[in-house]
Amino acid sequence: MNTIVSPFLRRGPNARDMMTGMLACLTVATVHFGLRYDAQFPARYALYLVLASLIDIFYVLLKDGRLALPRASTLVTAALLVLSVPARIPWWQIVAGLLVAILFGKRVVDPGALRVNPMLLGRLFMMLVFADSIQTWLAPGAEIDALSSATPLGLQASEGVAYSPLKIWMGDIHGDWEGIYAILPGAPGEVLPLLTLLCGLVLYMLGILDWRSGVMYIAGFALTCVALDMPLGIHLAAGATIFTAVYIVTDPRSMPGSKFGRLAAGVLAGALNAGIRKHGFYPEGVVLAVLFVNLLGPTLDRIAFQGRAYLLRRRAKARSQDSVCVCGMP
Repeated sequence: MNTIVSPFLRRGPNARDMMTGMLACLTVATVHFGLRYDAQFPARYALYLVLASLIDIFYVLLKDGRLALPRASTLVTAALLVLSVPARIPWWQIVAGLLVAILFGKRVVDPGALRVNPMLLGRLFMMLVFADSIQTWLAPGAEIDALSSATPLGLQASEGVAYSPLKIWMGDIHGDWEGIYAILPGAPGEVLPLLTLLCGLVLYMLGILDWRSGVMYIAGFALTCVALDMPLGIHLAAGATIFTAVYIVTDPRSMPGSKFGRLAAGVLAGALNAGIRKHGFYPEGVVLAVLFVNLLGPTLDRIAFQGRAYLLRRRAKARSQDSVCVCGMP
């Protein structure tokens, strides 16, 4: 028997089923990247999941003196972090990001006091502490390339050159530009947006994802791109736009719980992301945009609840007036 565990869900797999579905989709993306770009990446991905599990186990052991299996959400957090950074980033830097995401994002901080996406918290730490590594893209096995390397989004940001959006949607990212830049895929989770979109559809049909935040994120992002005269095709396809819409802004823990809150948060996160891409230092703006919206989550929910209460009072008043009119008729 299915049970409803959150207003975030359309129908009711439990939390472990939710995390299992997400982890399965993220693992499919990992396998695709390994087969197409870096054969060693799936093994490193599995190792990072093991390390994340050990962090979770040791935290419980030190805190409560008992052994417990790692939470499924911890594995999803680790998978999202690994898939959102360069595939060849040094392992110890990812471990540092995992420690911040799991300990400070999930374990130490009371989720009722600070509702932020733990993966994004770990990635923000990596952006601040390992600023060079987080923007360094290397081909598998290459330590120094004769050409400067750039992702399609990085090439567009630095040179104004739009790589083929169709090729990005299909994960066909290779070659060079003018003999200056070697064009490399971005983070493993961003490489095949079409696959991510398909996984999101499957998760929605299973009742795991709510459409509101993801769809409104894309809508807010697209409208802002048009308003800022940014090439819509390349920006929708490149970077973490679809990855964020499916896996990040749909997080029930850090996003608002009300329907209005999720709609508003999605639009706001998409608009902020596009604005940061246009005017910010980083070609991608997901981390700052979504974390800012996370902090606004309680406020958006409060606005939604107050608006709902106002409508209910209006309806109750209208019904009472109708009753008085009916009773007062001769």
